[in-house]
Amino acid sequence: MEHERLALRPFGLDEGDLNVDFERTPRPVLVTQLLECCSRTAQQTSVEQSLFWDLPVGKRIECLLTLLLSGGGSGITIVFRCPNAACGETSEIEISIEELAALQEEAYATDRVEVPIGNEVLALRRPTGSDQLAWLKGNFTDRRVALAAMVRTLLLSDQGARLRNEWFDSIEQAMEEGDPLVNFKVGVRCPACESDHPVTVDLVDHALRRLRQAQLRLLASVHRLAAHYHWSEQQIFSVPHWRRVQYLKLIDNEQNR
Repeated sequence: MEHERLALRPFGLDEGDLNVDFERTPRPVLVTQLLECCSRTAQQTSVEQSLFWDLPVGKRIECLLTLLLSGGGSGITIVFRCPNAACGETSEIEISIEELAALQEEAYATDRVEVPIGNEVLALRRPTGSDQLAWLKGNFTDRRVALAAMVRTLLLSDQGARLRNEWFDSIEQAMEEGDPLVNFKVGVRCPACESDHPVTVDLVDHALRRLRQAQLRLLASVHRLAAHYHWSEQQIFSVPHWRRVQYLKLIDNEQNR
């Protein structure tokens, strides 16, 4: 089943959304929980969690961003401070989620990442959510050891035994180009001093912060309804979302009289 065929509902509407622990859940697990929580097939049946674990990391990010879009957003706002020592002004730019999806589609024109090394080519698959979880549990002494272990996991041939340290920079660059949303970079121009700079954006962190805000808004609405009508959580969530919104408006109208 392709992820494009999934229907994503906005996060922050249903009772189950309050069960997501943003504070203590490892990030790969958190992303999977969010996608599973908000996804249905075209026939409105639940989706197997394994689907999200098997997706490449970039596709998981794309799904997470689509989840933001389903909640009414159109893009993400990037706040950056100009690194020019003579400037240092804080500015922001907006990137549309559709542009990010188009960038991802272009990179995924091939199902592998190929890295020319001398007279040969290393072929690697893109890492999945399951790979992230396995690496999270790994015990690596330093970054190079971790990188070597990751590359060996992703190689589509038996070239792992001949890996050389001087290859890793080329491999990292190729993997970033082949999965651009993972370590997303965007060029920005400071409107104050008009200098150009590259900015690295953690798209997952951005999405998780916005989804956490949606959860907090849901908690606040439950609190207000419980305090005003003396309903239990179960009673509150037995009321459809659109009606809860109307009740909250009525409460606001009463308080503003």
